[in-house]
Amino acid sequence: MPPYEYRHAVGFAETSLVGNVYFASYIEWQGTCRERFLSEHARDSVERLMRREVAFFTRNCSCEYIGEWGFTALDEVLVRMRLERFRGGRMTLAFEYAHADRPDELVARGTQEVACKALRAGTWVAAPFPASLASALLPFADTDELREHLNDVLAFEGGEPPASNERRPALE
Repeated sequence: MPPYEYRHAVGFAETSLVGNVYFASYIEWQGTCRERFLSEHARDSVERLMRREVAFFTRNCSCEYIGEWGFTALDEVLVRMRLERFRGGRMTLAFEYAHADRPDELVARGTQEVACKALRAGTWVAAPFPASLASALLPFADTDELREHLNDVLAFEGGEPPASNERRPALE
């Protein structure tokens, strides 16, 4: 399945004296990519975030740099995001970074583990992700098994728990 893609133009403020991009910028791009995805594909989830019905907490993030240099000012970066894992109120997003004009040459890769929480009696407690987000993530899931799991989550959210050994077709 194709990943969600975000393009970013590197500004001079994101670089060091040597000219390469600061390591923290890669993590910032993960966050921007995730936010753009929500804005474009899961507006209902954004509205729930804004009303403080739910919150998405980044539990951990990583970035592994490939090669020695990376990006410099004025480079166009292609950040690709895929859903790697989705279980209850936790998910893992995988990110790849490449030059937009050389998309097959990876510069870095990373992950984010995100937890969903809901405000209950003034306390944030673990909660499942909104069904609208699960639906939006379906086309960007890494594996058939993960897509099947998301279909099961969506079927259950609709009040129709799936049969134990029934395989569900992917949503269009």
